[in-house]
Amino acid sequence: MNVSFATAADCEQLLDFLPSVFRRENPNHGRFEDLFPDLFLPTDEAMGHHAVVRDGAGRIVACVGAYPMTLRVAGCAVPVAGIGQVSTAKEWLGKGCMSTLMKAQMERLRSLGVALAWLGGRHDRYAHFGFETGGLALDYGLDEHSLGRVPRTRTVRRFSHGPMAEGAVTPALFALRESTAAAFVAEPLERYRLRLRRADCEVWTATPEGAAEPDAWAVVSPKAHRLDEVSGSADGILEIAAEATRRLGAFLQLALPVCDATRALAERARAACAWMGPRCETLAVLDRDRLLEAYAPLIRPGTRLPSRELSSAELVRACFGPEPSAFPPLPFLLPNLYHV
Repeated sequence: MNVSFATAADCEQLLDFLPSVFRRENPNHGRFEDLFPDLFLPTDEAMGHHAVVRDGAGRIVACVGAYPMTLRVAGCAVPVAGIGQVSTAKEWLGKGCMSTLMKAQMERLRSLGVALAWLGGRHDRYAHFGFETGGLALDYGLDEHSLGRVPRTRTVRRFSHGPMAEGAVTPALFALRESTAAAFVAEPLERYRLRLRRADCEVWTATPEGAAEPDAWAVVSPKAHRLDEVSGSADGILEIAAEATRRLGAFLQLALPVCDATRALAERARAACAWMGPRCETLAVLDRDRLLEAYAPLIRPGTRLPSRELSSAELVRACFGPEPSAFPPLPFLLPNLYHV
């Protein structure tokens, strides 16, 4: 079975192939250029992250996409990659396409210097490739009643999806994100604005009385009932949440990685939430040394590091908890806005 990586010339075929697979289980599944406009561009760079198998006529019959990025989490720069669009044509099921493509992608990502891979999928399906649950975060459930006692001292503005939301993210707000957000994908402002076209995202800001600039802002997904990203002061973020739940009439979720960088906001959210619960990601360690190097600022001197002999799943459990360990769990959260 020959594996190749797509090119710009494959863009149209790939975009037609993927819905034909995903609509087998969900007839209303959208087209990927609409769902992820920043990922599915007709360029060699964008298409080149998709490993594919072709039939004898050159048609794509299976695909596994990978999306390398740098995740900034608790001040550390971690080279990660999301894996998605795992798909096989019906007549090619059971022939080993997924296994072959997953192995090819993992090897390629290692060669690119990626330390950690993430995906959203069944644990039993991907454990064979070294994926394990880890990266403890807490989900906070917020509604108008639970946030009723949050002081309202700021002006909260809502910028609806589309160009208005993209334009709302000024260089000053983008800098606030980079200096205060506990977890975000490092990227240029223009690319970030393109990502905001996903899932009808809205931008909400909170400006203190008498101030010229907001001291907090958030990306809100009304359809998914989530605060996808939050930046700035804890008070401002909670005022945004309070106003959003009131005006949207919706229950919203806020996920925060468990780490020192989120402690102040987490304590405020704990006091104001209707419920809270744990969330784990599905991760695979591709390069142990590069991973520990990336998280070095959070690792205390003298800490005994996980052995090089551990498997990927064992490394995920050792590094990202939540089981008790001599090695302090490392924080991880891929913001919802970037799930692939």
